[in-house]
Amino acid sequence: MNLIALMLAAAPPQTAPPAPPKPPKVDCADADHRAFDFWIGEWDVFAAGSTHPVAHSRIEKIVGCAISETFDQFIGPGGKPIEYQGRSISAFVPADKGWRQYYVDSDGAAATLTGGIVNGSMVLVSRNGPVTNRMTVKRNPDGSVSQRGDFSTDDGKTWSPGYDFTYRHSETTMGQIGYIVRRTITGTPTRKVPRKRRK
Repeated sequence: MNLIALMLAAAPPQTAPPAPPKPPKVDCADADHRAFDFWIGEWDVFAAGSTHPVAHSRIEKIVGCAISETFDQFIGPGGKPIEYQGRSISAFVPADKGWRQYYVDSDGAAATLTGGIVNGSMVLVSRNGPVTNRMTVKRNPDGSVSQRGDFSTDDGKTWSPGYDFTYRHSETTMGQIGYIVRRTITGTPTRKVPRKRRK
């Protein structure tokens, strides 16, 4: 028996290292993770001053405690038909002690917004060069939800309005909007489809 064989025979048997402990399961029921639950639902979206919906939005819980919005806008400024889609994922990030949203749209824009609850409203902010964008979402007493976008070019000293939407639970208009979207997907639209806020 050679020296290497003798050393291997004398060495104590090796054991596998212990498995790392599993991270604690996130409690989606706590107040921080549920702070944005008021936004969950199927909504018709109205621009300020409009009596007819300009978009449809579906907001739902997805993986973990995250919330996803699917936004399809079909009427733009001045009542003009448009095609615009926006998608976002929002989640409470314990390490940041705040919320983060990732947003992309059909125009190729993307944004990361951060923030949290301020005076009962979800306030999320992003920076794009010299422009700061702020989104404020709050539940209204009648059960609707308002979403307002503002922007600043002086680091938040002053703000200018960008968009102002009211989300109302979908009822009678849902069928009409669904029909428009389905017709567009099949390639035979009766009118142009979807658009939303720019962040």
